[in-house]
Parts: sequence; structure tokens; C-alpha cells
Amino acid sequence: MPAILFAIFIDLLGFGIIVPILPFLVGPYVGTVSIGGVVLDEATLGAGLFSIYSLTAFAAGPLWGRLSDRIGRRPALAATFIGAMASYIMLAFSDSLLMLFVARAFSGAMAGNVGIAMAAMADLTDESNRGRAMGMIGAVFGLGFAFGPLVGGQLSHLSSAGGGSAILLPGLVAASLSLIAAFMAYRFIAETTPSDQGPEAGMPAVRPPWSTFLKTPSQLALFSMFIVTSAGQIMAFTIMPFWTKDLLLWNQDDVGNLMGAIGLCIAAIQSLATGPLFRSIGELKALVLGGGVHLIGCAVIIFSTPSFTVALIAFPLIMSGMTLSFPALNSLLSRRTDRHHQGAALGLSSGISALGRVAGPLAAGFLYTKASPAPLFYAIALTSGTLLLWSFWELRKGET
Repeated sequence: MPAILFAIFIDLLGFGIIVPILPFLVGPYVGTVSIGGVVLDEATLGAGLFSIYSLTAFAAGPLWGRLSDRIGRRPALAATFIGAMASYIMLAFSDSLLMLFVARAFSGAMAGNVGIAMAAMADLTDESNRGRAMGMIGAVFGLGFAFGPLVGGQLSHLSSAGGGSAILLPGLVAASLSLIAAFMAYRFIAETTPSDQGPEAGMPAVRPPWSTFLKTPSQLALFSMFIVTSAGQIMAFTIMPFWTKDLLLWNQDDVGNLMGAIGLCIAAIQSLATGPLFRSIGELKALVLGGGVHLIGCAVIIFSTPSFTVALIAFPLIMSGMTLSFPALNSLLSRRTDRHHQGAALGLSSGISALGRVAGPLAAGFLYTKASPAPLFYAIALTSGTLLLWSFWELRKGET
């Protein structure tokens, strides 16, 4: 288990290095792209870089999960890391808007490592500890986002000062980290696929169609929550650099510092609170708690005058509130899925989550304006409101 978590951390550290720089890469291309005669602004182009990543992640996530059921978690995980390395190299040498989008699309196609890691953790745990295991993956996410953006801002300055593009050095460092993660995955992670399937069994078990996981209204509702929560989180995440840049005049260093603080909050919640919280009140009540915190963060943004203090309070609340949703939802899904099909189910959840991360940034770019950002945050609040309604419905049914 520690080897899986450490490999994922190394890879997400590289991912975190890139994220705060992306919105600032599209500046030179503003005014060069139009759709239907409408020239796309900086926020829309930046949101597009997030959406294209999520679109290919949606397409590839279920395939990676099913492949890990078939050939084993370890080789599938290593393959995603190698692919991520190639995408970061491509990004580092991008010299056009098209290349930026192609690199991000390829990076998204390699994003199946999260679903595979969750399946591996599900293989290693029983139902009583599954929520804590999913929380540990969430904590690794938080740490990657805590340290990655801090490092990314500094690397971007070094890269620019050395005469290269702002993304050159961060991209190469991220690629190196993915290579290290691939080596660790293949060398140190033991295979966790159940012994009666996978490569060591000779012939894999029959794989059910993905529609098997979506047969009932209850299952459809559960998978829908992955879309809703991912959309709510990515909308806030996408627009945060533009909101702080436009209204507070921040640069990428400032944005990286705020992302680092948010990452530490997420890591603390996931590593210290998720397991005990799920054991004491259950995943559904934890979702209610997280949705409430998310709504409070949205209210702070909507009803307050933009300031450093507001940013420091509101965005951590918004991001940390939704942080509880993914381990809780994946824990519920894992408990309701046959152990032989954990990779397929969790890969499907990872891919479906990406649908929210496709629509979310596009909606954020469309709704956000510097003069009137409130409508966007009403839309973000709607996602946690939907999650709350579903959670109450599940609790009323008496399911845990």
C-alpha cells in the first residue's frame, strides 16, 4: 500500500507543478481563436485546456480500469505513468496553441492511474477499511497539489529567466517525476489483482459490459454524483486563477501559494479525518457535511467584496468541502461492486467523473466575467445542493 501511494504522489506532484501555470500560457493566443464570429477570451481558452484533458480522461478512464482487471494493476499503472511522461515532454516544447491542446489531450488519456490505484487499494482492504483507503489516495492528491504548485511557480520563473518558455522547465521536471513513478510502480508495487483473475490465472474472468454498472436507478444516481461533484470542484479550481488575477491582481506565484494552502487542507482532511469520519457517521452523512462546507464557501464569495481574506477563506472551504465526496462515493461504489470487477467499476467512475471536468471548465469560462462573477458561484453552489439532496435521499432509504 505505501508503494502505491508514494508512486501516485510522485506523479501528482508533477501534475501539480503544471496546473497553476496553464491559465497563464494562453495569454499570447488571446484574440486568435473565434467560434461563430465570437473571439474567445483568456478565461475561455484557459478553461478549454482543462476541459480537453478531462474529455480524453473520460474516454480512456474506463478502458484503463478494465485493462488493469485483465493484465494486472502494476503494468497498467506503470503504462499510465510512462504516457504521462511523454505528454509532459510534449507540453514542455509546445510552441503553439494547438500543441498545448494536443499535449493536454494526451495527458488526459493517461489519467487512468487514479482509477487503477483505487482498484488496487480496494483489492487490499476490506469493507470496514475501504473508506480510509480511498481517503489516503485523496490525501496523496492533496499533498501533490500542495507542493506541486509551489514548485511550479518557481520553476516557471527560472525557465523564463533562462530564456525558455514558462512551461519548459516545469514540463521537463514533471516528465522526470512521472518516469520515477513508472519505475517505482513496476519495481516495487506488488500485484493486487485477485488471484482468480488476471495474468497469473491464465484466462481472465468474463468482463461485464459497462452498462451492467448502470442498470438500476440507484446505480445511475450514484454515478451521476461523480459528474456533479467533479463539475463543482473543477469549476472553482478552473476559475480561481482568473478570479484572483482579475480582481486581486495576483500572479502565478500567488496562485501557486493559494493552491498549495488548499492542497495542505485537502491532505489533512483526507489523511486524518476521512477514515474516522466514515467509521463514526458513515459515507453519506460525511457527504452532507462536505456539501454544507462547500455551500458556505460559495456564500462567502457571493456575498463578500473580493479581497485577499475572502480568497483565503472561500476557496479552501469550497475545495475542501467537495474533497470528502470522492473517497465517500468511491467507497460506496466499491462496497456495492463484486471484487472481481473493482477495476472496471472504479475506472468507469473515474471516466464518468471526467465528464464533469469537461463540462465544468467550459461552463465556468462561459459564466465568469470580471464585472459579475456571482452567477458562476451560484452554479457551483448548485452542484453541492444536488449532492446534498441525493445524500438525504439515500439516507432516507436507509442505505449506508
